[in-house]
Amino acid sequence: MPLKTGSLLRHRYRIEGILGQGGMGAVYKAFDINLGVAVAVKENLFTTEEYARQFRREATILASLRHPNMPRVTDHFVIEGEGQYLVMDFIKGVDLRERLEKRGSISEEEALPWFLEICDALVYLHSRNPAILHRDLKPGNIKITPDNRAMLVDFGLAKIVEKGGATTTGAKAMTPGFSPPEQYGTGKTDSRTDVYSLGATCYAVLTATVPEDSLERAMGRDELTPIRKRNPRISIALASVISRSLAVDPSERYQSIAEFASAMQSASRSRHPTIVRDYDNLQQTVIPTHVDDTDGTEPVISRRIRKRRIPKSLVVGLAAIVVLIGLFVIIPDLGPKLVGILSQPPPQPTSATSEGSEIIDPGATPTQIIAVIVASSTPILAGTDTPSVVVSEATATPFLQPTATSTGGGLGQIAFASNRDGRAQVYLINIDGTGIKHLTNIEEGACQPAWSRAGDRLVFTSPCRANQEQYPGSSLWLIDVDSIGNASEPRQLHTAPGGDYDPAWDPNGNRIAFTSLRTNRPQIFTMDLDGENVKNLNDNLAYNRLPEWSPTGDRIIFASSLSGITELWIMPAQGGDAVKFSAGDTQRDTNAAWSPDGSLVLFQRVVDGLSRLVVAPFEEAGYRVIRVCPEGPLAVQPMAEPTWSEDGQWIAFETWPDGENHDIAIISLTCTNYGEITSDPLWDFDAAWRPSP
Repeated sequence: MPLKTGSLLRHRYRIEGILGQGGMGAVYKAFDINLGVAVAVKENLFTTEEYARQFRREATILASLRHPNMPRVTDHFVIEGEGQYLVMDFIKGVDLRERLEKRGSISEEEALPWFLEICDALVYLHSRNPAILHRDLKPGNIKITPDNRAMLVDFGLAKIVEKGGATTTGAKAMTPGFSPPEQYGTGKTDSRTDVYSLGATCYAVLTATVPEDSLERAMGRDELTPIRKRNPRISIALASVISRSLAVDPSERYQSIAEFASAMQSASRSRHPTIVRDYDNLQQTVIPTHVDDTDGTEPVISRRIRKRRIPKSLVVGLAAIVVLIGLFVIIPDLGPKLVGILSQPPPQPTSATSEGSEIIDPGATPTQIIAVIVASSTPILAGTDTPSVVVSEATATPFLQPTATSTGGGLGQIAFASNRDGRAQVYLINIDGTGIKHLTNIEEGACQPAWSRAGDRLVFTSPCRANQEQYPGSSLWLIDVDSIGNASEPRQLHTAPGGDYDPAWDPNGNRIAFTSLRTNRPQIFTMDLDGENVKNLNDNLAYNRLPEWSPTGDRIIFASSLSGITELWIMPAQGGDAVKFSAGDTQRDTNAAWSPDGSLVLFQRVVDGLSRLVVAPFEEAGYRVIRVCPEGPLAVQPMAEPTWSEDGQWIAFETWPDGENHDIAIISLTCTNYGEITSDPLWDFDAAWRPSP
């Protein structure tokens, strides 16, 4: 049982709250009433005689440590039948993991002094007699104090190296991405283990990305992405040093922390003025290599760490665009000013053009027609609404004439969520606003409907009480829906602690992509329809959500947030390296939807507080963004959460023109046909256009 806030431990330490909790106990913030200072109390709940003996031995050694970049251990004791406790300095500040999550990668100039301070602390540990390995180096175990010092904390996996190579240790574990291969299972660890973990920590801090898992690399199933591909601003020399520290084979790494630190100092142009330690001379005191680390545990196979890598071809393409137009250009050309009415025929080719105009092939696809727009020599910054383009008369209708089907094609129905009956439920409505039907009637509420490609089944999220960004504690459910809107009893898919939401059905009808909180931060997962074969496609530091499959099912686009910016990224459907699609900068890009032919990506962009819809040609990797309906009444009307019609000629979306009443509306791509199909005074949201069987 956790210690209660306000309780007095050993008649001296008043518990003020829990700082962290794990399988072996917790770490508490407490107040030492004898000395009048704040302290941290670490609890170990293994109370067997063997663990108690080992704890006392470890605590005695740790209590003797004194280093400016480590907390002091001031007390240790065992309460029989309850637990074992270490009392140490309470370190103010924020750990590097929290900082990465909030602000993104950290520059080499800012981070290098911290790295060298941690090296200094590790050299001190490694040179003790007996020597001590930390074995759990990662951003979460490095705190930055208010006076900008790096502090090495949490010695829960520390190993004491006795004479002759025998070891004692309080725990056996590893952290995927930060632990070297020898730390898995029955491997042998030594000073080079800390070299690897510190190198992985440097990699993560400088790129805001966890390096590929060492065991996957050792087994040939993955390879390390060069750090400069993640962050080209890192110096070549430092990148080379970090790369060597992450060698899978310990013999190919730096053989000591002192050697690693010396290489970092030599490689960087930025030196920390307060660290004057002579690392070269300290190398004479090194932990023996090949120390037996067997403790009878079985190896743990980690999840593969999926990372974002930008292909060279994309970088070359971007460079060409920069040379040609200088900056990203938003082209507001989908409004009434540049488009004809629905009855107009497609544009015809001309034998001659005026200056700045192009010839259009009458059989061109929407993407081909958009591609002939010529940018002016004075580009505008992304997010502005001022046109700065030269457009041919032949581009007056950038989309093909709608086909002769019912509005949107298919069954002419839209599923959506609404709290009109007091709690959110999923409804079905005809495209003309008639025939509304309940599809769910769940006590905890339901929302986020997503159709199968055949249009005969829906997956949705429950519990759901309102339109939210996250749904803690939710799970995914399936229902069958016939052509007139009769629905089966809902069936819950596999669930796990945290919450599953944002479902998206793959085009083949076999898997569901979704956002999950089961790893504490939102990540993109997939699973089979029976709820099995669950797979994390991201597993990184960013907040990833809102997945959407490409029409071919080979890619997934999703929204990713880091440093307060939300952008769209595209990754293979099986996970792996992701490529940035939208340049969010100061904007917020979410809710992507692929056009049925895969040529366009429609998404929601928040600019200056107003939610708008924009579209970008897929083949241009999001570097040219086109505003939907930039003029007229719709220009100032909020538009969110878009979904395509089956024929690709219409869009359904959520809107609230009066600032309060959220309804579902539809609009043609030419912006000449618009209508709100719901009008309930409460919120209607999460529209999903139904495909035909």
